[in-house]
Amino acid sequence: MPQNIPWAELGLTPTDVTDHLAAVVTLYVVLDRAWRKPFTVSSQFARQGAFYVAIAASEGMITTNVGEDTWSNRWLITEYGMEQKGELDGLLQNILTVAREEHGSID
Repeated sequence: MPQNIPWAELGLTPTDVTDHLAAVVTLYVVLDRAWRKPFTVSSQFARQGAFYVAIAASEGMITTNVGEDTWSNRWLITEYGMEQKGELDGLLQNILTVAREEHGSID
């Protein structure tokens, strides 16, 4: 199944896409999803990405707290999570920019 990120079109082989980069992208997806479309704690998305959801929650990037002593069953992005998402967005943009410069445009 092809990936959504055009690694091959950027001239990268699967071995160039390191586990670290894959983890960064996966964490970004969790944060983006919590921001755009908060997901329930028992959703298929939460179950399939349980490790990264746990990291994001443990680090304070997502929460189910919606107010003082009020909790939801949906993961929401926190202010800190938005800051981290912005930093990850910049990092991923830089990676794609460098890859495009080295391997030509994929547009």
